[in-house]
Amino acid sequence: MKKSVFIKFASMAVAGVLSQSAFAIDGTINFTGEITDAPCSVSANSQNMTVPLGKVSRNVFGITAPNVTPAVTTATVGRKSVPANFTIDLLGCGASAQGATVSFSGRGDVADPTTLRLANSGQVGAPAASGVAIEIADSAGTKIALNTGRSVDYPLGLGDNSLRFQAAYVATGPAVTVGPANAVAQFTIAYK
Repeated sequence: MKKSVFIKFASMAVAGVLSQSAFAIDGTINFTGEITDAPCSVSANSQNMTVPLGKVSRNVFGITAPNVTPAVTTATVGRKSVPANFTIDLLGCGASAQGATVSFSGRGDVADPTTLRLANSGQVGAPAASGVAIEIADSAGTKIALNTGRSVDYPLGLGDNSLRFQAAYVATGPAVTVGPANAVAQFTIAYK
């Protein structure tokens, strides 16, 4: 009898140890965020977005010089590509949210610091395009100077609001070369 009780307890102990593997940690989840006193919340989709500007021919910026290696386009400074639209969505705006302006910050272009400088490509043998930057504008196409400017005042209503913007490549130098043309900007919202 004692032997069978001992076997039962031993069996339960082994089963308990084996069942612990079902509770083993398989991964970690980091939850991030912040509680703020802002009258609206920025949509999660707007916090880390990608705005595709597309594959743009360098000819958009001027005249291509044939028989030059690498090919170079003689550009007209200020000439732009077709803009890409993007939206910053604000959620759950309360009665205190009357309006908002948005400013954009990032690494300014050397020739025109009010535009966003292209990042190095990071690809072997594929340097970034040169002679162009990215210009950010409001929905009407009015330029928002990088690091120093603010958008027009967007009126806000109760609930959800969409703030519309556009971005385009703009020639900042007399010669445009081909390559990846990516950049990163941050935005800050000021409420009225």
